[in-house]
Formats: sequence, C-alpha cells, structure tokens
Amino acid sequence: MTRHTYSIFSMPSIRREDALSEVIGFILILALIAVLASLYLTYVVPAQGREAEIRHMAEINDQFLGYKTAVDSLWINDQANVPISRTFTLGTLTGLTQGSFVVPLFQPYPSSGTMVVNGRGESISIEVDTITIDFPGNILPNLTSMISEPRYAYIQIKTTNISKIGGITISPDPDIGNWKVFVNITPRIVSVSPSTTTTITVPTTMPTQGQGSSLGDAINTINSLIGYVSGQGSMTTCSDFTLTVVKNNNASFINLPIAHCIQNNSNYTINLFDDAYGLKEDLIFPFSLKINNSPPNNHIIYYYPIVAGYSRKNLSINHEMGSLEYLSNNNYWIQQNYYYQQGGIFLQQPDGMVTKVVPLISITNQSGIPCVRIVDVTISGSGNVGGTSPVQVVTRLDSVKSNVIDGSTLAQGIPNARNITVTVNAQDTATAQMWNSTFAAIRNGAGSGIQNWISSTQTGNLATLSVKNPSPGSEYDIILDYTRVNLTVELQPVAI
Repeated sequence: MTRHTYSIFSMPSIRREDALSEVIGFILILALIAVLASLYLTYVVPAQGREAEIRHMAEINDQFLGYKTAVDSLWINDQANVPISRTFTLGTLTGLTQGSFVVPLFQPYPSSGTMVVNGRGESISIEVDTITIDFPGNILPNLTSMISEPRYAYIQIKTTNISKIGGITISPDPDIGNWKVFVNITPRIVSVSPSTTTTITVPTTMPTQGQGSSLGDAINTINSLIGYVSGQGSMTTCSDFTLTVVKNNNASFINLPIAHCIQNNSNYTINLFDDAYGLKEDLIFPFSLKINNSPPNNHIIYYYPIVAGYSRKNLSINHEMGSLEYLSNNNYWIQQNYYYQQGGIFLQQPDGMVTKVVPLISITNQSGIPCVRIVDVTISGSGNVGGTSPVQVVTRLDSVKSNVIDGSTLAQGIPNARNITVTVNAQDTATAQMWNSTFAAIRNGAGSGIQNWISSTQTGNLATLSVKNPSPGSEYDIILDYTRVNLTVELQPVAI
C-alpha cells in the first residue's frame, strides 16, 4: 500500500478522534462546572447564609436593647397610656440584596422567625419582713440614717412646767443643708379685759429659742407696756408649742403654733417632714437628726424616734412575669431565642442560656446599709407572628406603683426590711440555673461589706435570692425600694 493510499484510509479516523476529544472536552467542562457549582452550593452558599443569619441575630440583639431602653423611658417618666412602637425583623429575606440575574439556586434560603407575647410560664414571688406606713403604728423605726426623705419623722415633746419657756433645737447630722428647727414653749395672751379702751404694744424682741425664763417675767414685761386707764383690768394667758424654721440663717417663719394651750405632762407629736414646714428642698442625704436640749431645760422632755406611723408586716406577692420572645428558625446558624423579661434580656441557645442584660434587681451599699431595689415588670397580652417580614411591637404602660406591696405602703428613706426573699419559678432547670447565675452576679456587684448578707440558691426549677443580716437577732437594717410596672404588649405584622 502506498503512502497516498494510507493517508486516504486514515483521515476519517482522525476526524473521529477529534470529534471524540471535543465531546470529552465538553463533558469535562460540564463536569468542572458541576463541581464548581457543587462546591459553591456546598461551601459558599451556606457561608453566605450563615453570615446573613449571624448579622440578623446581631440585629435582633440590638433591637431588643433598643426596646428595653424605650420601655425603661416609659416607666421612669411615668408615661401611662402612651404607646411606643418598635419594629423587629423576623427573617433574613428583607436583608438580602442580589444582582438582577442571580439564579435563585445559588442564593441562601432565607431564614424566618416568630415573635411571641407571653409564651413562657415563669413566675416570680417576693416575700419580705418589712416596715409599712400605718397608724397608729406598732414599731420603733430606725431613723439613725436617712438616705432619702421619709414620709414621717415624728418627735414627741412635753413639758412638766408650763410656767417656764424653753425648747429644743433640731438640726441635721452631719451639719449639711444649713437649716435648723426650734420647738419652743411660747406664752401668749388669750384675752385682755381692761375697764377702758387700752392700747397694747408687743415687744419686737422675743426670747431666744431654746432659752428658759419665768413666764411671770414675760407677763410683767407685757404688763409694763399696757396702760390701764382705770388702773384695773384682767388678762388670760396660755402657752403654745411653736415652731421656728431657719434656713441659710434666715427665718422662714417664726413661732408657728403647732399645739395650742399645752398642758403639763401631756405629749405632743410633730412630724418634722410635714410639707407645711418647707424642709424638703433643703435636705441633703444621708443624714440623721441631732436634737439639743441645751442649756438644760429639765422641764422639757422629748422622745425620738417614737412608735407612730409605722407598723411591722410580713408581705408577699406571686405573679407571672410575662415575656416578649423572638424564636429563630435559622437554616445555617444555631438557633437563638431572645426574650425580654423582668426588665432584662436573655438568650437561649442549644448549648445553654445567658443573661445579656441583668433584670431590674440591684443591691448597693448605702453607708453600710444594704439597699435592695426591685423594679417588678409585668407583661400582659398575648399573640404570635411568624414569617420573614418585620413585625411591629406596640407597648403601653398601664400603671406604675412605687413602694406598694399587697396594698401596703413601705416606709421610705429609712431601713424598712429585715429579710427579703426573691424566688423565680422557671419553666425548666436550665432557665433556673441562668437565674441563679444572674442572682450570683447581683451579689458580686453589691460591693464589699454586704456580700455576706446576700445568698443565691437553685433547687430544681426554683432560683432564690435572699438578703438578710447574718447576725442573729438583727433589727430592720435593710432598705427595700420596690416599684411595680404593668405593661401591655401587642403585635402587628408589617407588610413589605
């Protein structure tokens, strides 16, 4: 066979090989595209979806923080029946932005979520051995240190000799605020019956507050200024307890009668913080009252503090706390459920629970006195909205009550409790453990000197915070400041 003949027979074979190689090349290109697409779907799309869901959960966290701030402003400013609205994004669909020709197959599948009002069943109970405002009263209050203005600060005073003048001086200790109060026996003329018309001139200089002299001397001074035309007449006198207030070395008022025509050995009670005396704006806390009976006026006897206006009571309340909760339905990231409860923000996820913002319970050291502040936030309402669209949360403040527990008003500004117990009944053990950790954090933040007063325990679904003096037989030496906040929450879907 010649060379020419071989070439003629081999040409079709070469063409077939070229065609086959082109097909194989095309198949390899398709395979490569399939591999790349598979890798993209396996690694890139989930990474994009995970990143989008992480951003979304961070956004949910920020939205709960903003919600808490808005709610706090409501009850702090007592804006009852004023609704506030906050928008929460339920899913990642609203946050995805892609080009015009992106194939849906290569986009992360959008996540969704559900917003629920009162989907949890936790409750809280507060038990306290406390002092309440009550009359006539059955307990002697501890007024040695006042950290804010008490409702009452009663002083009882009496005289054994109404024929003498004199009194007591009351001032703050330490001497801050630059004010003093004088309580004196002040004689006065009740009536004068001369035989003819008479002109009476009263001295412009009165006896110094707190100084004693004979009532007869005072009467003689007045009589010397009375001219009896006929030389005969009659006069009726009596003595009052009067009050003089001096602020910044200026007298606000002088000899204001607070008890008329007093009698020997009769007790007369004064509420130093009565609004009529105008001391409220000049009080600088903390302070205690210093009472002087100097120079010694043996006929003046005072009692402070006294059993008046305050009673001992054991009070307790128990109610569901309520909650506003976001339940995630993530496709690429772990499930994270955020919820607002008792003024705090909590996060629940598969590996446990954590407190993002501590609830509104705090314990501080006020000059060696534990001060327990509880803002008891209760949420009413119901409903749930799910999907990927935003939801609007409308919150309305129903009422705010300060220092009222079970209908009784707590004594204010002074130590008013001996034993405080806060118990959270959680829906599961994990939640109880989180609350116990939160109570432990509150204890650790209380500062030195009072941490041994505070304990936190957890038994099953119950987490308990207790505050009491470790010394046996202690008196009322804790200050409890309690505020009840009632909210109503509604959900409204927002179309996009």
